[in-house]
Amino acid sequence: MQHLEEHSILSDAQHGFRKRRSCETQLLLTLQDLSAALDNSKQINAILLDFSTAFDKVPYERLGVKLCHYGIRGNILAWIKSFLSNRTQQVLVEGVKSSPAPVTSGVSQVSVLGPLLFLVYINDMPARVKSTTRLLKDDSLLYRKIRCPADTQTLQEDLNTLQEWEQTWKTEFNPSKCEVLLITRKRNPIQATYSIHGHQLANVKTGKYIGVTFASDLSWKAHVDARTKSANSFLPAQKPIQLPERHQTTVLQVTSQTCP
Repeated sequence: MQHLEEHSILSDAQHGFRKRRSCETQLLLTLQDLSAALDNSKQINAILLDFSTAFDKVPYERLGVKLCHYGIRGNILAWIKSFLSNRTQQVLVEGVKSSPAPVTSGVSQVSVLGPLLFLVYINDMPARVKSTTRLLKDDSLLYRKIRCPADTQTLQEDLNTLQEWEQTWKTEFNPSKCEVLLITRKRNPIQATYSIHGHQLANVKTGKYIGVTFASDLSWKAHVDARTKSANSFLPAQKPIQLPERHQTTVLQVTSQTCP
């Protein structure tokens, strides 16, 4: 990590697993871009990209190529390859194990080294496109200011480039979970359709990025409603307070709305 930071190798778009960067810093930068466009009566088309089991699909041979490209060579590269090699996996069902099968791809999210290797593996993705990219680990957001129909075409061309990138590096986007969010207050925004692998992406009025629900007008109502619903699902079932009969006429039933 010291080598990657000192030589400014890691993409500035990536805020995951890095010092002085976090979910909060990524959200602040993203919201700054989106709200500035909204305040200036601009339109932004944002595409929420979903990697399919991203950490599990990092092929070891191609990872070695990228590590070498970024200057991680010699004994350290040999040690990393040794760390990843000769791994097997088994399935345990009702006390019965399957035969061991070799593991040829994937880096563990729970190891110290695995997340860093993943950052290196997807590091060149933002440099491939003309639009703005935001990354927090494998959570990806691609967006662009839309001034004319040509901008919508540029955004689709970026998606085409990312599809070529994923084929080269054996990663995969899940088009059924990728969404398009138009951020604007215009009554008649420039309309466009986007596709990945021939699958037309769904246009949504709200979309979730790194745990925050974004609305087309950047209001917080949808996010607050979602968080409230999630919090209420953890509340125990409320029961009326039972007091002696002489006090029952003054009893108030406590609900989640009356609690602070």
